[in-house]
Amino acid sequence: MKASKESRDGKEGKEEKKILKKVEKAEEKEVRFKQTLRALPDGVVLMSQDWEIQWLNPMAERDLQLDAVADIGKKIHTCYPDGDFLNKVTSGDDTLQTITLEGRIIEIRVISAGSKYRILVTRDVTEQKRSEDFRRDFVANVSHELRTPLTVIKGFLELAEDWPLNSQQLKHLELMYEQVERMGALVNDLLTLSRLERDSAPAAKEPIDLTALLTDAAVDGRFISQGHHSIVVDHIEKVNILGDIIEMKSAVTNLVSNAVRYTPQGGSIVVSSFFNDEGLVISVKDNGIGIAADAIPRVTERFYRVDKSRSRETGGTGLGLAIVKHVLFRHQARLKILSELGKGSDFQIILPKDRVEKIV
Repeated sequence: MKASKESRDGKEGKEEKKILKKVEKAEEKEVRFKQTLRALPDGVVLMSQDWEIQWLNPMAERDLQLDAVADIGKKIHTCYPDGDFLNKVTSGDDTLQTITLEGRIIEIRVISAGSKYRILVTRDVTEQKRSEDFRRDFVANVSHELRTPLTVIKGFLELAEDWPLNSQQLKHLELMYEQVERMGALVNDLLTLSRLERDSAPAAKEPIDLTALLTDAAVDGRFISQGHHSIVVDHIEKVNILGDIIEMKSAVTNLVSNAVRYTPQGGSIVVSSFFNDEGLVISVKDNGIGIAADAIPRVTERFYRVDKSRSRETGGTGLGLAIVKHVLFRHQARLKILSELGKGSDFQIILPKDRVEKIV
């Protein structure tokens, strides 16, 4: 009996040691995990499902003005009872949102971590936003100031057409006029882009006749092409788009003119529309030079050109697709690009169903 008892005690002792080792390892992992989170450039707040703060790192203390000792165990509602902040934190929306705290601009996102916890991630983007605002304002101000001298130069060039000039002088005059026109187009696009960047609010829902929109865009494309391409409207859904007519016309026309610039002479461009599961699709398809797969994510960047020489030859500013991206953002729409190098591209505007109205 004594031997049996000693055997049991020995087994229990070993089991206890195993459990202690597991606990020690778990504690070590927790320490390393928290050390890692403390070193992150983003703020992290660990909360229970009922919004009670369990732990936070130093960046979260700074961003949200919380105390890593005094505020542990408190519900975030009592720590920062700001209506806008609480609405965004507790909305159940896990997308990136922006709040302003004591003059600082903070991006926040709430992530569900299983059934017991929530994680609030924060990032101070104040300096980034200020830098972006400075850049945007600088570009807008310079562009605005360029308008007046360009208008004056253009006026004198138009007057010079009536002067007695020889053929060489007329050629130089024509070249100057083309460059002034190009600079004017660039200034106008920069001002349009600056306005769209400043105003990110959803666009108004005014009825826009889709037939007129696509037909007009095709007409503008034929004018740019000067008869060198086949531009047809294949199919138009009998609906109205609910949005800003000037912005949507700019977006569709930019896609058509972009197709003209990147399609060799003799090529074809087809404008059409159809419905899919996501909503209404406006398609501008060409059989032009196409886009390499690694370049597709970059084509909506300012001044990015797939083929620099071709775009410059046809007067492109390099801002058309950037304008399209911002217009679609204001219409809760997105741009989908299907392309294969050497075979052509299909630029698709996908509008959500609540931006479409069937014509009765």
